[in-house]
Amino acid sequence: MSKPPIKYFFKKPDEIPSAILDQIQDLIETGGGVGTSYIRENLQNALLIGYAVHKDRVVGSSTHKHPKIAYRKKIEALTGLDLSGYLERGYTTVDPRYRGQEIGGRLIRGLIEKSKEKKIYVTIRMDNIPPLRMTYKENMVLSARFINKRTGHEIGVFINQGVPPTS
Repeated sequence: MSKPPIKYFFKKPDEIPSAILDQIQDLIETGGGVGTSYIRENLQNALLIGYAVHKDRVVGSSTHKHPKIAYRKKIEALTGLDLSGYLERGYTTVDPRYRGQEIGGRLIRGLIEKSKEKKIYVTIRMDNIPPLRMTYKENMVLSARFINKRTGHEIGVFINQGVPPTS
């Protein structure tokens, strides 16, 4: 008997049942790669959320969200980029038991397909190799780098267009 397939969904936040949003939030928090203060608020205000479900459990997610203005301006001040009008790709996470199955890539590709004509950026630690590989594979371009003063990590800003944003 074969295992049930993984199903992929790409929906606006108000189309997603609260119980599924809870699972997405739990998965993001468990991943530990981002601050947790604004997860639910950012999910509720997102343009589009992609998520993968296996046996009624969310096993992966990625989001095209509207960045908080203060956060965007902080990145712009550190990099000289103009990211106004950009969506932020964020909260890409896959349950560790499901990694290596292209779930993250399928979610990102689905979001890109459903967000055509939108400018997207993502910030990634430059020593975090798996998301860097995935980001390059999805044809996003490194446009700037900065040091996160709180953590000391070098962060890359990647965009989905071949020409860097204007400064």
